[in-house]
Amino acid sequence: MPYLFTYNIFPNDQAGNISKAYLKVIKEERAEWRPLAKEIISNAVKGTLDGMSAISVYDVKEGKLEELLAIQQKHLLVYQDIPGYRYKMEVRFKITEALGMLGLKFPE
Repeated sequence: MPYLFTYNIFPNDQAGNISKAYLKVIKEERAEWRPLAKEIISNAVKGTLDGMSAISVYDVKEGKLEELLAIQQKHLLVYQDIPGYRYKMEVRFKITEALGMLGLKFPE
């Protein structure tokens, strides 16, 4: 059960447009992915020299990664018409999974 990280990056002057679009779709989006993952971090936002950055982290349920990736991709494309908007997704393994790939077990 890996983690899915989503990153949203956008210019400071587009923060209002991003926020309005987010508020329009968040209830529907959450209803779609909640059966697939537990949200660990919900849109932690910070300002950077490149604009605003928001990160979310999801603990993906067993066998649901492919479905969650497709749903998140669809959701992130909602913002594609906002000038300067960029995003990326990353999948990361939990330490127990990574050790298991090496034939090792995390101590209890």
